[in-house]
Amino acid sequence: MASVLTIRGGVPLTGQVTVRGAKNLVPKAMVAALLGSDASVLRNVPEIKDVDVVTSLLRLHGVEVAKDPLTGDLRLDPPNVKTAHMKDIVAHAGDSRIPILFCGPLIHAIGEAFIPDLGGCKIGDRPIDYHLEVLRQFGAVVEKRQGGISISAPKGLKGAKLSLPYPSVGATEQVLLTATRAEGITELSGAAIEPEIMDLIAVLQKMGAIITVQTDRVIRIEGVRDLTGFNHRALPDRNEAASWASAALVTQGDIYVEGARQGDLTAFLNTYRKVGGSFDIDDDGIRFYHTGCKLSPLVLETDVHPGFMTDWQQPLVVGLTQAQGVSLVHETVYENRFGFTEALVRMG
Repeated sequence: MASVLTIRGGVPLTGQVTVRGAKNLVPKAMVAALLGSDASVLRNVPEIKDVDVVTSLLRLHGVEVAKDPLTGDLRLDPPNVKTAHMKDIVAHAGDSRIPILFCGPLIHAIGEAFIPDLGGCKIGDRPIDYHLEVLRQFGAVVEKRQGGISISAPKGLKGAKLSLPYPSVGATEQVLLTATRAEGITELSGAAIEPEIMDLIAVLQKMGAIITVQTDRVIRIEGVRDLTGFNHRALPDRNEAASWASAALVTQGDIYVEGARQGDLTAFLNTYRKVGGSFDIDDDGIRFYHTGCKLSPLVLETDVHPGFMTDWQQPLVVGLTQAQGVSLVHETVYENRFGFTEALVRMG
């Protein structure tokens, strides 16, 4: 049954909200638990679809996943990782793109992985070529099967020298999750360096991985034979923080976002100030508010971190509809990420 939201507008949004754990980190940290020899605990977990999908897929592969009813913390225990049935994987994966990240950890654990045909949100072409090429360079054998792709490594996974033509977040995550237990040293050039990538590296380091982030987007991983579990609190979701900030802008509101971190939002904060929004930063969060003055138009281009994040573009564009003049926004990451503007046009 579809959900229906009825919204009565014209009211400034004011008050306080606590930002949740990062959507772009939590499901990947859950996958990392497959690499450990004992249980992991993940805290600050948001209630989102990707968490449900990964929980189902982990359970299919023999991982015990338990949620604390009071705190929402997840305990992930991989005592008996096993192969899952193809039909079950397809049924539980739905349109999520997270399953491609199971490849490396599953190959390390049971020698093979099956990945269903992948879906994902309709924001543009998101090919998995980078992922498959990365796995091949580690020594994996990739075979197309009905309904998906089978990946194995008869001779084990070996460290490799890799270079990405584009700093893909997903491909960088694939390398990290695969290289930590691969034999030898892996060097990745052209890596993504988003805050969520840094937090995933922190998770893996807690498990016993040896990972060095060098200059010019180079990450070096020294493979280890075994990893332990982790205990980790996910970093706050900078996308959610930017969405609340934009909501304050468009409704002439005043919202304190507890947990929002200045360092992760630098590019957004600069743009927010140029538009005419204002913010106050303290140790616990950021207050975003409309000053009452007219908002200014601007020219904006999305980019990989540390540039203006593509996920920030959509909520800010809603805010720009209230600016005096014409703004120009250039989306450089996902070619179909302007689909939401059709609804804005219908709203006038």
